[in-house]
Amino acid sequence: MRFALDDDKRVEATPGAKGRCLGCGAELIARCGTKKVWHWAHKGQRHCDHWWENETEWHRDWKSQFPTDWQEIAARDEHGELHIADIKTSKGLVVEFQHSYIKPVEARTRTKFHNPMFWIVDGTRRKTDRTQFVAAQEDGMKHPTKDGLVEQLWVYDSRLLKEWVHVGVIVAFDFGEDTVWLLRRVKGDWAYGFAYPKRSLVENILKGTPIPDVLFGKPVRQTVPYRRRRARF
Repeated sequence: MRFALDDDKRVEATPGAKGRCLGCGAELIARCGTKKVWHWAHKGQRHCDHWWENETEWHRDWKSQFPTDWQEIAARDEHGELHIADIKTSKGLVVEFQHSYIKPVEARTRTKFHNPMFWIVDGTRRKTDRTQFVAAQEDGMKHPTKDGLVEQLWVYDSRLLKEWVHVGVIVAFDFGEDTVWLLRRVKGDWAYGFAYPKRSLVENILKGTPIPDVLFGKPVRQTVPYRRRRARF
């Protein structure tokens, strides 16, 4: 965790610091080594939120673009289980940053709990994800619109798409570039989305403005014809 409470103030981990968990109130240990980002940890191997994943620089880079009082917001479900949102805006929107793999059933459960929310997923964790996604784009269909290009990709051409098309909310794939690829709609075995500037996405979150969508209307000529093919994995 990035923050702990010390005299009711949010503090970051520093050598020798003391603090308590924002969620459960347990005493935390400041981990300030050289291999991982400095963070707070519960004693032993446990964490009060079993959905929590260890943070990376990637997580911190994203979270640092938002106010500290939006970060790491705790809430309990109907059974009293504690869950901590990466970001929760003043308007109630939750943003979760996901680096490691999670099972689809957990992704859907977390989505249902946090909704309204969307996901930002690290597309660089596996070496093949980026090249596989580019290949899916090359084989996909492209729909020009007045607002830019919408891509229609076959779900089974990309492991990332296959893992995330079922959550039912926006998913932004971050490949370490200035843009993310926004998964906005799913229709059958096809995913619809487009490249979108990271800066614009951050502004949408900060200001609470709508994120562009894909609207189905009058058919557009397909510039890349569909051909039957087998899944790549």
